[in-house]
Amino acid sequence: MNYKTDTIMIKLIKYVALCSTLVLGISCTDQLRLDERETSFNKDYFTYSRYQLTTSILNVAKSYGKSAIDAPKGQAALYFMDTYSADQIAGFYNKTDANWSYQDVNAYAGTGADGAGQLRTLEAVTKLATTEGNMANVAAADIMKCVVGAYLTEKYGDIPFTEAVQGRAGELFPKFDSQKVVYETMFAMLDKAVAILADPNSKGLPADHDVLFKGDKTKWIKFANSLKFRLMVHSYDAFKKAGKDLGADMQAIAGGTNYMSTVADNAGLTFPGIAEADSWYMQRTWGSGNTFTEQKPTKYLIDQLVALDDPRMYVIFAPVLSPLSSKPTKVDETIKINGFSYVINHYPATAADAAALTAAGRDLNGNVTSVPYVLDAKWFGTPNPTNVQSLYGGTGLAGSNGFYDNRRITGFSNLLAKASDPRLKAVLMEADEMAFLLAEARQKGWISAGTVKGYYDNGIKLSFQRWQIEDGTKPATHIGSDKIVDNFAAYTAKAGVALDGTAADLDKIALQKWLSMLITNQTEAYTDYKRTGKPAFVGKIAQSFGAYTYPQRYMYPLDEASNNKANYDAAVSGLGGKDLPSAKMWILN
Repeated sequence: MNYKTDTIMIKLIKYVALCSTLVLGISCTDQLRLDERETSFNKDYFTYSRYQLTTSILNVAKSYGKSAIDAPKGQAALYFMDTYSADQIAGFYNKTDANWSYQDVNAYAGTGADGAGQLRTLEAVTKLATTEGNMANVAAADIMKCVVGAYLTEKYGDIPFTEAVQGRAGELFPKFDSQKVVYETMFAMLDKAVAILADPNSKGLPADHDVLFKGDKTKWIKFANSLKFRLMVHSYDAFKKAGKDLGADMQAIAGGTNYMSTVADNAGLTFPGIAEADSWYMQRTWGSGNTFTEQKPTKYLIDQLVALDDPRMYVIFAPVLSPLSSKPTKVDETIKINGFSYVINHYPATAADAAALTAAGRDLNGNVTSVPYVLDAKWFGTPNPTNVQSLYGGTGLAGSNGFYDNRRITGFSNLLAKASDPRLKAVLMEADEMAFLLAEARQKGWISAGTVKGYYDNGIKLSFQRWQIEDGTKPATHIGSDKIVDNFAAYTAKAGVALDGTAADLDKIALQKWLSMLITNQTEAYTDYKRTGKPAFVGKIAQSFGAYTYPQRYMYPLDEASNNKANYDAAVSGLGGKDLPSAKMWILN
């Protein structure tokens, strides 16, 4: 949904920023408890549920979508490597946040323009809307609570949920619900939300305050069912071991039509782009531009895209801007791809330091290998996480954005530098993800509706469509293009893409889902690898660069260990007694 013309967004950001400034004046070591006691919150902030609905949708989506620039998650998914701090996966092992972190915001009692306590605001929606009789607003709030709750439990494990944000009722030290209970609670909340929204007499969701779906209850229902299906896929094996088969519930969704199935169903917000605070995460209109240039795609990602001649590469990435060249002298050329122009500076390799022509990398099994630079490379990713900015002599080249911008390596396209575009969204969930979830569930025999191939091919098509790639006759080259056109049927028929009815189909489903989540949902990509071990090369390569086990979770925040110790200790005992990133949460056992 595009709310670029909606002035609510601008007013809301200013309002949230003002509230944030007021709250930031409080200094404390126990922010959760003091925020819960903040009596002025009711008087100054709680008004009508429709206003809080707008606030909460914005803050939940904006923070969740921020995973697009989350360096540790990007590297854990083997998408990107951070030029500033090298190996980000190790960051899972030496960093403990002070408070709960929902993409840098404390969802329970956080402050800041990126989201002021999403769960607290959603609880306000629930209470206000219930009093008003606007139960459709309650349903929407519960769906968004499940987005946040799922994010937190899949990040940490057991979390406060059923007793969370109940400080005004006297519950200042909430228990940590087991992950099983969190999932069961979310399933019930989503079912209840669907029932409310399906009732033609339910009131609420005014179009001018529902910035996600403009008051369209059918789209909220599809979102709720799709989110529930995502969570059931994540937890199916764990519930099966616990004696409950989720297959019937999954079939009930898959056998119907009330789930995300078109790009129009996607749950995401388009940024207005009028000011820095309401612009796409990587924009270069304001600020230093570091967010745009600090992450470089891995060799392993670019190699997959090149091998498949994947049209998404030409939308998301730019060609190498300063390649080492076979040309005897420096040559500049300007090319256009997808309507954006790029100036390519070819540097003669004969003038480069011989040591710059080769770098150490890993093959897809994690074995050390030498990676020579491909002269006049158009698409070339970084082969390792160390000193990314200096690989192949790429430090400080003319035209670079400072010391850390390596122009010898592929970077993001000029599309991603824009402040606003219909393709650049704060994504919560999209139809292509749902299609791949259905394909996985069907291949594993969890559902009987549809066919694996039907879901899988549709997932690829939907991923292409969300990036505005057109289905048609593929040109000989995308160089000089105003838009990207590819033959969808021909793509799905390629040897590396087409399914063959064997167990290997799961690997192809996982790979295409991994590619489809590029830039849109690194959080889900990280969770997917943890639960499936696919694509297999992600773990093999990631672990080969350090002496550690692939991180399975984030450690609990310091505030809970010190101020909610009894409940924290109980949660840690469920992890084997140690709060470690290598400990496996319930859904992963």
